[in-house]
Amino acid sequence: MNKFMLLPLATLLATTFTAQAETTETTQQNLTQNFSYVSGGLQVSTYNHDLISSASASTMTTSKTDNTAGMYLRGSWNFTDNFFLETRGDATVKDDLTISNSVLGLGYFHPINNDLTVYGLAGYSRTEVELEVFNFSNASITGRVDDSGVTGEIGARYQLMSKWTVEPAVRMANYDKTMYEVRLGNNIKVSDHMSIEANLMHRDYNELKEMSYQLGARYSF
Repeated sequence: MNKFMLLPLATLLATTFTAQAETTETTQQNLTQNFSYVSGGLQVSTYNHDLISSASASTMTTSKTDNTAGMYLRGSWNFTDNFFLETRGDATVKDDLTISNSVLGLGYFHPINNDLTVYGLAGYSRTEVELEVFNFSNASITGRVDDSGVTGEIGARYQLMSKWTVEPAVRMANYDKTMYEVRLGNNIKVSDHMSIEANLMHRDYNELKEMSYQLGARYSF
C-alpha cells in the first residue's frame, strides 16, 4: 500500500491510542455519531474486463485476471466538535499486479436524530496500478500508472436496528477522467467498542469498473 496512505494512518493511530478518549455511554452505543475509530480487513475486487496480471518478454507470455484480493484499512478521528479527519486505503494483488487506492480528507457530520447522521468530506485521492514485467534477461521492470486529484464525498449513517448500522456514501475524484465511487457499509455491533464490517463498493473509472467486497472489524473509541 503506498506511502500516501500509510503515513497519515500511522499518525492517526498513534494520536488516537495516546489520547485519553472520554467517550460517553450514548456515543458508545450510537455508531451513527462516533467518528473516532480504526478498522481493517480483507477485500476481494472483481472487474468488468480482464487485466494483465503477469508478463514475460523472454517467454512472450502473459496472464490475465478479472479479480484481485488483498486488504483495506481505515481510520477516523473526531478531533473537535463535529469535524473529523479520515484516511483510508486498500491494496489488492494478483500475480505481479498490484492495485491500490488511498484517500485523505477533512469531514463534518451533522446528526439529524438518534438514528440518522449525514456527513460530507473533502480531500485528496490517489489510485495506483503496478505491474512487474520480466525482460529477456529475466530481470524485472516495474511499470506504474497512477492518477490523483481532489475528492469529495457525501454519506449517511442510519441505525436500522439496535446493533446494525448502514453507511451509504457517494464519492467523486477529479482524475484525468472523473472517478465515481458508491459504497454501502454495514456495521454490526458486538460490544461497546467492537463491531463487524461487511461493505460493498463500486468504482467507475470510465472504461474500467470495479466491484469490491470487504469483511473486517472496527474498533471505536
